[in-house]
Amino acid sequence: MDKDKLKEMGGRLANYVGGAMISGLAYIGDRLGLFKAMAGAGEITSEELAAKTNLNERYVREWLKAMAAAEICDYDPQTDRYVMGDEAALMLADEDGPMFLAGMFQIAIPHLHLTDKVMDTFRNGGGLKFSELGEEIIESIDRLHKSPFTHLLAQQWLPQVPGLKEKLDSGIKVLDVGCGLGRSTVALASAYPNSTIVGLEPDSTSFAGARKRSQEAGVGNTDYIQAPIMELLGNGNYDLVLALDCIHDMVDPIGGLKAIREALAEDGLFFWMEPIGSHNPMENRNPAGRLRQAISPYHCMSVSLAYGGAGLGTLIGEVGARDLAGQAGFSHFEKLPIEDPGQQFFAARP
Repeated sequence: MDKDKLKEMGGRLANYVGGAMISGLAYIGDRLGLFKAMAGAGEITSEELAAKTNLNERYVREWLKAMAAAEICDYDPQTDRYVMGDEAALMLADEDGPMFLAGMFQIAIPHLHLTDKVMDTFRNGGGLKFSELGEEIIESIDRLHKSPFTHLLAQQWLPQVPGLKEKLDSGIKVLDVGCGLGRSTVALASAYPNSTIVGLEPDSTSFAGARKRSQEAGVGNTDYIQAPIMELLGNGNYDLVLALDCIHDMVDPIGGLKAIREALAEDGLFFWMEPIGSHNPMENRNPAGRLRQAISPYHCMSVSLAYGGAGLGTLIGEVGARDLAGQAGFSHFEKLPIEDPGQQFFAARP
């Protein structure tokens, strides 16, 4: 036995357990407003932070120590004060900013609460229906998507497809598959007022939330359909179809892709976003790969299998996407040269 490898493995396992506990405390910091209270406050004591948030000082003090150990904030032992840097504040406190990531912790902790149910699926098969996941998970997915859909989708991602922005500016018909709470649908409608954006969402809670979001945003160029993509009759009505982080979740991904192909106009475009990662687990030995692969049996794979679906899992990679597109009958498939730390993008044509 290699002693160095043994030591390295022990350290790695401790890092994972520590990360899980830090995630729980970061979830608390997000939900109780501790991160927001620290952002821009400069150096602060545990007493001051507790008073500012109306929380128990002893718990706040221990929370701060954990955040300092996790390198989320810094600590000065001479003054007994803590400070959150601008980078951490941008990612953990600026909800409307371009790099807000605290939603990750809200995704992690509610999913971990489902561990007993997931263990049952290990024993008996099947999965967890989306309706069983709970409203907080729906909210957390929406929060995690807020920054990229608000700041990147219309501003950076779509304009990198040659000629697409000009068409959207002029006015085309767009289908947003799996629109969730309508974050992407409203972002597109706001950016391209001459285009009509139709959000398609099978979940009733998300569907109602999406319609409410459009009403609150005051956009008049949106419409919503509550149905799975398989029930959408393809008449070649759409110039652009988007599927943002949802194909791998589908019960019947090939059938869904066929329905998307049939919904496209003859010269239409399918814009497809999938998490960065590979179908080969050895290529996922990195933070993004580990995160996405670990959530798969809790969510993406499990939700599909709950309905007797394909259960592709979260990470299908370019190889998987290309294979699915071919089976669905798309005549053209390419990976787009859009750089993003968390997502990869594909374009397909009928």
